Amino acid sequence: MNTTKSAGVRELNLSIFSEMFGRIPYGRVVLALYDPDSQYSSIMVNVAADHLKANGDLLYLVSSRPVNEIRKQFNDLDVNVEQYEARDNAVLFDTYSALMSLKSTERYQAKASNLNEVSIVISESAPQWPAGTLVIIESFSNFPLNENTFSKFSRKVAGTWRAQGTVMIIGMLMDFHPPQFYQEMKQLADGVFEVKVREHHGEIINVIRARSMKGQNSDTRWRQILFDSRMRASLRLIE
Repeated sequence: MNTTKSAGVRELNLSIFSEMFGRIPYGRVVLALYDPDSQYSSIMVNVAADHLKANGDLLYLVSSRPVNEIRKQFNDLDVNVEQYEARDNAVLFDTYSALMSLKSTERYQAKASNLNEVSIVISESAPQWPAGTLVIIESFSNFPLNENTFSKFSRKVAGTWRAQGTVMIIGMLMDFHPPQFYQEMKQLADGVFEVKVREHHGEIINVIRARSMKGQNSDTRWRQILFDSRMRASLRLIE
Protein backbone atom coordinates (compact mmCIF):
# COMPACT_ATOMS: atom_id res chain seq x y z
CA MET A 1 0.00 0.00 0.00
CA ASN A 2 1.25 3.53 -0.70
CA THR A 3 1.78 4.37 2.95
CA THR A 4 4.53 5.48 5.25
CA LYS A 5 4.89 5.42 9.03
CA SER A 6 6.31 8.35 10.97
CA ALA A 7 6.23 8.57 14.79
CA GLY A 8 3.34 6.11 14.79
CA VAL A 9 1.29 8.09 12.25
CA ARG A 10 0.22 6.14 9.17
CA GLU A 11 -0.14 8.15 5.97
CA LEU A 12 -1.12 7.91 2.31
CA ASN A 13 0.98 9.26 -0.53
CA LEU A 14 -1.73 10.17 -3.06
CA SER A 15 0.16 10.79 -6.30
CA ILE A 16 -0.38 14.36 -7.51
CA PHE A 17 -1.80 15.47 -4.16
CA SER A 18 1.62 14.88 -2.61
CA GLU A 19 2.92 17.95 -4.46
CA MET A 20 0.40 20.12 -2.60
CA PHE A 21 -0.29 18.40 0.72
CA GLY A 22 2.56 15.99 1.24
CA ARG A 23 1.50 12.68 2.76
CA ILE A 24 -2.02 12.59 4.17
CA PRO A 25 -2.50 10.93 7.59
CA TYR A 26 -5.12 8.22 7.94
CA GLY A 27 -8.49 9.40 9.20
CA ARG A 28 -8.53 12.64 7.21
CA VAL A 29 -11.46 14.08 5.27
CA VAL A 30 -10.57 16.25 2.27
CA LEU A 31 -13.09 18.57 0.60
CA ALA A 32 -12.78 19.01 -3.18
CA LEU A 33 -14.40 22.16 -4.62
CA TYR A 34 -14.62 22.06 -8.39
CA ASP A 35 -15.98 23.84 -11.47
CA PRO A 36 -18.62 21.78 -13.31
CA ASP A 37 -16.78 22.14 -16.64
CA SER A 38 -13.38 21.18 -15.23
CA GLN A 39 -11.61 17.82 -15.53
CA TYR A 40 -12.18 17.13 -11.84
CA SER A 41 -13.52 13.60 -12.46
CA SER A 42 -10.43 12.67 -14.48
CA ILE A 43 -8.20 13.95 -11.67
CA MET A 44 -10.03 11.67 -9.23
CA VAL A 45 -9.60 8.65 -11.49
CA ASN A 46 -5.88 9.40 -11.78
CA VAL A 47 -5.49 9.57 -8.01
CA ALA A 48 -7.53 6.37 -7.57
CA ALA A 49 -5.55 4.52 -10.27
CA ASP A 50 -2.21 5.36 -8.68
CA HIS A 51 -3.56 4.28 -5.30
CA LEU A 52 -4.59 0.88 -6.71
CA LYS A 53 -1.23 0.46 -8.41
CA ALA A 54 0.38 0.90 -5.00
CA ASN A 55 -1.80 -1.93 -3.59
CA GLY A 56 -4.28 0.35 -1.85
CA ASP A 57 -7.98 -0.33 -1.37
CA LEU A 58 -10.58 1.89 -3.02
CA LEU A 59 -14.25 2.76 -2.63
CA TYR A 60 -15.34 5.12 -5.41
CA LEU A 61 -18.91 6.52 -5.51
CA VAL A 62 -19.47 7.34 -9.18
CA SER A 63 -21.97 10.13 -9.85
CA SER A 64 -20.70 12.21 -12.80
CA ARG A 65 -20.79 9.70 -15.69
CA PRO A 66 -21.50 6.04 -16.43
CA VAL A 67 -19.41 3.56 -14.49
CA ASN A 68 -18.15 1.94 -17.69
CA GLU A 69 -16.61 5.28 -18.70
CA ILE A 70 -14.79 5.44 -15.37
CA ARG A 71 -13.72 1.81 -15.75
CA LYS A 72 -12.39 2.50 -19.27
CA GLN A 73 -10.35 5.43 -18.01
CA PHE A 74 -8.79 3.21 -15.35
CA ASN A 75 -7.85 0.75 -18.08
CA ASP A 76 -6.43 3.57 -20.22
CA LEU A 77 -4.22 4.42 -17.25
CA ASP A 78 -2.86 0.85 -17.23
CA VAL A 79 -5.01 -0.29 -14.31
CA ASN A 80 -7.14 -3.35 -14.99
CA VAL A 81 -9.70 -2.26 -12.44
CA GLU A 82 -11.88 -5.34 -13.03
CA GLN A 83 -9.18 -7.47 -11.38
CA TYR A 84 -9.29 -5.29 -8.27
CA GLU A 85 -13.09 -5.37 -8.32
CA ALA A 86 -13.08 -9.17 -8.53
CA ARG A 87 -11.02 -9.27 -5.30
CA ASP A 88 -13.14 -6.51 -3.70
CA ASN A 89 -10.03 -4.35 -3.34
CA ALA A 90 -11.93 -1.81 -5.43
CA VAL A 91 -15.63 -1.00 -5.52
CA LEU A 92 -17.06 1.33 -8.13
CA PHE A 93 -20.42 2.15 -6.56
CA ASP A 94 -22.92 3.30 -9.19
CA THR A 95 -25.02 6.26 -8.09
CA TYR A 96 -25.01 7.79 -11.57
CA SER A 97 -27.68 5.45 -12.96
CA ALA A 98 -30.13 6.22 -10.16
CA LEU A 99 -29.54 9.94 -10.58
CA MET A 100 -30.26 9.62 -14.32
CA SER A 101 -33.24 7.27 -13.75
CA LEU A 102 -31.42 4.52 -15.63
CA LYS A 103 -31.30 0.80 -14.89
CA SER A 104 -27.92 -0.29 -13.59
CA THR A 105 -26.22 -3.64 -14.17
CA GLU A 106 -23.51 -2.92 -11.60
CA ARG A 107 -22.98 -5.24 -8.66
CA TYR A 108 -22.81 -2.26 -6.32
CA GLN A 109 -25.43 0.35 -7.02
CA ALA A 110 -27.80 2.86 -5.44
CA LYS A 111 -31.42 1.80 -5.80
CA ALA A 112 -32.67 5.39 -5.56
CA SER A 113 -31.23 8.88 -5.88
CA ASN A 114 -32.11 9.98 -2.35
CA LEU A 115 -29.29 10.76 0.01
CA ASN A 116 -30.71 8.74 2.91
CA GLU A 117 -30.16 5.43 1.11
CA VAL A 118 -26.65 6.36 0.04
CA SER A 119 -25.80 7.46 3.58
CA ILE A 120 -26.92 4.11 5.00
CA VAL A 121 -24.86 2.19 2.43
CA ILE A 122 -21.77 4.31 3.08
CA SER A 123 -22.00 4.03 6.85
CA GLU A 124 -22.75 0.31 6.91
CA SER A 125 -19.90 -0.54 4.54
CA ALA A 126 -17.22 1.24 6.58
CA PRO A 127 -16.30 -1.71 8.87
CA GLN A 128 -15.58 -3.85 5.81
CA TRP A 129 -12.68 -1.64 4.72
CA PRO A 130 -9.18 -1.59 6.24
CA ALA A 131 -7.40 1.48 7.50
CA GLY A 132 -5.69 3.30 4.65
CA THR A 133 -8.59 2.79 2.22
CA LEU A 134 -9.16 5.69 -0.15
CA VAL A 135 -12.84 6.69 -0.26
CA ILE A 136 -13.83 9.02 -3.11
CA ILE A 137 -17.32 10.48 -3.06
CA GLU A 138 -17.14 12.02 -6.49
CA SER A 139 -19.81 14.67 -5.89
CA PHE A 140 -22.63 15.07 -3.43
CA SER A 141 -23.82 18.14 -5.34
CA ASN A 142 -25.37 15.82 -7.91
CA PHE A 143 -27.88 14.57 -5.34
CA PRO A 144 -31.11 16.37 -4.47
CA LEU A 145 -30.38 17.50 -0.94
CA ASN A 146 -31.40 19.81 1.84
CA GLU A 147 -28.27 21.61 3.01
CA ASN A 148 -29.21 21.48 6.70
CA THR A 149 -29.98 17.77 6.58
CA PHE A 150 -26.85 17.10 4.56
CA SER A 151 -24.64 18.93 7.04
CA LYS A 152 -25.78 16.56 9.80
CA PHE A 153 -25.44 13.55 7.50
CA SER A 154 -21.92 14.48 6.36
CA ARG A 155 -20.71 14.83 9.95
CA LYS A 156 -21.98 11.34 10.75
CA VAL A 157 -20.44 9.79 7.64
CA ALA A 158 -17.13 11.61 8.11
CA GLY A 159 -16.97 10.51 11.75
CA THR A 160 -17.60 6.88 10.83
CA TRP A 161 -14.90 6.76 8.18
CA ARG A 162 -12.41 8.80 10.23
CA ALA A 163 -12.69 6.22 12.99
CA GLN A 164 -12.03 3.53 10.40
CA GLY A 165 -8.73 5.19 9.48
CA THR A 166 -9.53 5.90 5.84
CA VAL A 167 -8.79 8.95 3.74
CA MET A 168 -12.02 10.37 2.32
CA ILE A 169 -12.36 12.87 -0.53
CA ILE A 170 -15.76 14.56 -0.82
CA GLY A 171 -16.51 16.51 -4.03
CA MET A 172 -18.78 19.57 -4.08
CA LEU A 173 -19.61 21.95 -6.92
CA MET A 174 -18.42 25.53 -6.53
CA ASP A 175 -20.95 28.40 -6.38
CA PHE A 176 -23.87 25.98 -6.21
CA HIS A 177 -24.83 25.82 -2.54
CA PRO A 178 -25.47 28.62 -0.02
CA PRO A 179 -22.26 30.29 1.33
CA GLN A 180 -22.95 29.15 4.88
CA PHE A 181 -23.08 25.55 3.72
CA TYR A 182 -19.56 25.78 2.27
CA GLN A 183 -18.31 27.22 5.56
CA GLU A 184 -19.82 24.28 7.47
CA MET A 185 -18.24 21.78 5.08
CA LYS A 186 -14.84 23.48 5.37
CA GLN A 187 -15.10 23.26 9.16
CA LEU A 188 -15.87 19.55 8.85
CA ALA A 189 -12.97 18.84 6.49
CA ASP A 190 -9.33 18.44 7.45
CA GLY A 191 -8.15 19.68 4.06
CA VAL A 192 -9.53 21.59 1.08
CA PHE A 193 -8.46 21.82 -2.55
CA GLU A 194 -9.95 23.49 -5.63
CA VAL A 195 -10.15 22.48 -9.29
CA LYS A 196 -11.09 25.27 -11.72
CA VAL A 197 -10.96 26.29 -15.35
CA ARG A 198 -9.45 29.65 -16.21
CA GLU A 199 -8.03 31.58 -19.12
CA HIS A 200 -4.24 31.59 -19.37
CA HIS A 201 -2.35 33.15 -22.28
CA GLY A 202 -5.42 33.00 -24.49
CA GLU A 203 -6.44 29.41 -23.77
CA ILE A 204 -8.71 27.71 -21.24
CA ILE A 205 -6.80 25.48 -18.86
CA ASN A 206 -7.60 23.32 -15.85
CA VAL A 207 -5.91 24.41 -12.63
CA ILE A 208 -5.69 23.02 -9.11
CA ARG A 209 -4.48 24.30 -5.76
CA ALA A 210 -4.52 23.29 -2.12
CA ARG A 211 -6.22 25.67 0.28
CA SER A 212 -5.32 24.05 3.58
CA MET A 213 -4.59 20.87 5.51
CA LYS A 214 -5.02 20.93 9.28
CA GLY A 215 -1.84 20.28 11.22
CA GLN A 216 0.58 20.58 8.31
CA ASN A 217 1.90 23.05 5.77
CA SER A 218 0.47 23.01 2.25
CA ASP A 219 1.80 24.39 -1.01
CA THR A 220 -1.10 26.65 -2.02
CA ARG A 221 0.26 27.78 -5.38
CA TRP A 222 -1.87 27.26 -8.49
CA ARG A 223 -0.82 24.43 -10.78
CA GLN A 224 -1.93 23.66 -14.32
CA ILE A 225 -3.31 20.16 -14.82
CA LEU A 226 -1.79 18.60 -17.93
CA PHE A 227 -3.25 15.49 -19.56
CA ASP A 228 -1.53 13.28 -22.09
CA SER A 229 -3.33 11.33 -24.84
CA ARG A 230 -4.45 8.70 -22.32
CA MET A 231 -5.73 11.35 -19.85
CA ARG A 232 -2.84 10.69 -17.48
CA ALA A 233 -2.52 13.80 -15.32
CA SER A 234 0.53 15.77 -14.26
CA LEU A 235 0.92 19.18 -12.68
CA ARG A 236 2.96 22.25 -13.64
CA LEU A 237 3.38 25.32 -11.48
CA ILE A 238 1.91 28.49 -12.96
CA GLU A 239 4.43 31.31 -12.78
